Amino acid sequence: MERQEKIRAIKNGKFFAKGDIAVFAVCLLLVAVFTLFSFGAGKESGSVFEVYAYGEKIATLPLDEDAYYLYTENGGKGSLARVFFEEGKSYTDGNLILVKDGKVCIEQADCPDKTCVRMGAKNSGEIICLPHGLTIKVKGGGLGGDV
Repeated sequence: MERQEKIRAIKNGKFFAKGDIAVFAVCLLLVAVFTLFSFGAGKESGSVFEVYAYGEKIATLPLDEDAYYLYTENGGKGSLARVFFEEGKSYTDGNLILVKDGKVCIEQADCPDKTCVRMGAKNSGEIICLPHGLTIKVKGGGLGGDV
């Protein structure tokens, strides 16, 4: 379509030519496919999770064994210990990590914002607690199987 024809089409109320609509439809389709692959595809359950304290790996633990772990931080160093949790008890000195049904979550935390607790249970991806320098990375599933 020549420039003058396009100007005439716009003046007549036709803002898009047939080719313009086809290009727009293809772009929308590409965005939809990209979104599906980015957020939905390739997320398989992991088999282990790694615990990092300020970027240093301190433990690799299985997801298939239900357990509680207490992460404590002292002066830029983190430590992890398995604990036997009693219902109703509240830990006030770190993060209580729960592994149950193949998922890991932070059950309790003494940090002020508790964002890590609200991240919920995960069987892929990461959980991060910035105030304590804690990162939990689920490994063993996904596209590469990087155990």
